[in-house]
Parts: sequence; C-alpha cells; structure tokens
Amino acid sequence: MRFFIVLALLIALVIILFALQNSALVTVSFLSFHYTGSLALILVVVFTSGLLTGILISIPSLLRKNSDLREQKKRVKQLEESITRSDASRQVDQEKSDKH
Repeated sequence: MRFFIVLALLIALVIILFALQNSALVTVSFLSFHYTGSLALILVVVFTSGLLTGILISIPSLLRKNSDLREQKKRVKQLEESITRSDASRQVDQEKSDKH
C-alpha cells in the first residue's frame, strides 16, 4: 500500500514538473474549432481522453469475462455439492453393508 502511495506521489511530481517546463502556448485546430492553451494542459486532456476511450472500449470484454467467471463459480459449486452428495450416499451404503 505504501509503495502505491509513493508511486502516485512520484507520478504527480513528474506531471507537475512537466507542466511547469511546458507552459508554452500552442494552438490546436480541429475542424472549425480552435483552442489556444498551454502545451501541458492540452497533452493532459488528450491523454485523459485516450485513457477514457480505452476504458470504454474494454468494458464489454471485462463484463463478458466477469459473467464467465460467475458461471464457472456456479458450476464449481454445483460440482462440489454433487461430490458431497455422492460421498454421503457412499457412506450410507458403506454403513448399510457394514451392518450386514
């Protein structure tokens, strides 16, 4: 846990240093939209939008894997119950044969 806090602080420090060293104004044009802002801010916005796009694209796969995992756990539980019932009936049969 401490490692992740230290790692997060280091990443935040690197981002702050990057933003301070890249404060030059740049103009971004897309279709008829024009925006002038700091290079660091524009890069952070583009990175964040790419990250969100990647997450949104991966959601269906993650949901499918989660569903498969639930089904597999349910099947394992059914098999364990089947084994338990089988063992119990085998014990009853064994006890009956021991009495005779």
